[in-house]
Amino acid sequence: MGALEPVALVLDGYIEEIPVPAPGDADGATAAFRLIHSPTDHAADEMLLPCLVTDPALVRIALEELEEGDLLRVEGVLTLPGGSVDGVLRLRVEAIEVLSRAPAREIEPETVERYGPYVIVSGTTDDIGADPLQLWTDAGAWVGIAPGPAAVQDMITAYEARGDGA
Repeated sequence: MGALEPVALVLDGYIEEIPVPAPGDADGATAAFRLIHSPTDHAADEMLLPCLVTDPALVRIALEELEEGDLLRVEGVLTLPGGSVDGVLRLRVEAIEVLSRAPAREIEPETVERYGPYVIVSGTTDDIGADPLQLWTDAGAWVGIAPGPAAVQDMITAYEARGDGA
């Protein structure tokens, strides 16, 4: 069996955490982040993809401008585990387009979680996972307050059934 070939790819997704210099890069010449790609609203379909940025202009953008929860369109080359030196599946990013900024930039990052194209905000850092939870779309539209984590999916289903989530 031959080596696995890299695959050109364009994906939309959310930044899971603030981009950081890639491991072993003390000079900040590269950036790394994880992209949450969610082709449907079902958590089982979500993919968490490690991304590496090496272009100096894109590294500056990644490290200085991007924040957790930003919706991006990234273009790059996907290296498959058998086709990379370290055996890691990774997207080598060659282009970044910010589609929308995180709606909750003024809220402490520890209180924000993503659920597909929705943002869940808990009260304070100490209250993560506690009741109640504010629910917003990634575009910043108010969905409502879920009485607890178990009610989030029901609230999203009701929101979309009203036609607001289309």
